[in-house]
Amino acid sequence: MRYLLLLSCFLILSAHAQNKEIYRYTDENGNTVYSDKAPKGSSPITLPELNTTPAVDTSEPKRKHPKAINLDLNNIQINTPRDGAIIANGLLPTTVTMSTDQALRNDQQIHISLDGRLISKTTSTSASIPAMPRGQHQISAAIVDSKGKTLAESSISVMVYRPSN
Repeated sequence: MRYLLLLSCFLILSAHAQNKEIYRYTDENGNTVYSDKAPKGSSPITLPELNTTPAVDTSEPKRKHPKAINLDLNNIQINTPRDGAIIANGLLPTTVTMSTDQALRNDQQIHISLDGRLISKTTSTSASIPAMPRGQHQISAAIVDSKGKTLAESSISVMVYRPSN
């Protein structure tokens, strides 16, 4: 019985694929039979459309190799003072703190500039700017390699006041 059912399904599917008509009838033993030939007492049947959804790809996805890290692509950010900060007493040294994405290489330094004038070269992420005159100033920090090439830079603007004499 199972064999007959499997055969019937196969015939139905293969017949539909060939666009032939399928007939259903009951044989002398009372079994329902499907055929592409029309014996006496058979009736044509209409089969539903076949599922044409593509199969799911179950293969392993190709693994991407991690890209090599380019150590020259290090970023720097000035953390303090904040951009637009007001420094109330420009007579006192101002500490500038920075952060980088990666540790500096041996051939790299951080250059601190005030209004475009270099005031400090360091490998630390903290530096001190001596007394600053009253007014608007630009503080810059740059990662520079041994050839003098600037690899990354960050700058902020601050307003400095000085107490009156």
